[in-house]
Amino acid sequence: MSNTDRAVEYRQILTKAVCGKGRKFSQMAHSIQPPDNIDTILGAWVINHNYDSHKVGEAIEVRGSYDVNIWYSTKGNTKTDVLQETVYYTEQVPLTFYDRNTREASVAVTAAVTQAPNCIEASIASHADGVVVRVEKEFLVELIGETKVCVPVYPLEFAESDEKDVYEGISGDAEDDFDDLDPNLVIDELED
Repeated sequence: MSNTDRAVEYRQILTKAVCGKGRKFSQMAHSIQPPDNIDTILGAWVINHNYDSHKVGEAIEVRGSYDVNIWYSTKGNTKTDVLQETVYYTEQVPLTFYDRNTREASVAVTAAVTQAPNCIEASIASHADGVVVRVEKEFLVELIGETKVCVPVYPLEFAESDEKDVYEGISGDAEDDFDDLDPNLVIDELED
């Protein structure tokens, strides 16, 4: 039997793959009440950022906290102090790409901070007894899970050939084999 008479076979391989991705940039405003009346805000910064993530529906939920530090002056600008307050947040990061055929039992979630929480503005509130701090941050999330891929399997004699030889050795009818593939085959098997 010549190479041109052989039909290409296909196999499904179960593998781990990135089955979902998303990115979210956000800004939040926090109102913080200092113990004293503030004359001037001298600086504000964010430290001690901690977070974890998990899948909720077709999104990744990121929960975390950070400390907002405000350096301010009081008593007619004669005394300074630093106020620290821990802020908690929850962000829903939608998945812009999501493979619904992913096996749910095998899902792992990763979240990476692409822009760490950063104070972009701190101002004395209009009622003059508090501080409004605006913080921005950005997350990139990935959903990693088991999925199936369909791959062509060539006869052993093609193992030593380069890719060009493999494609030339397949009969012209083998290209028509793609027309016979059932696009719902993977979906039906995953639902069982």
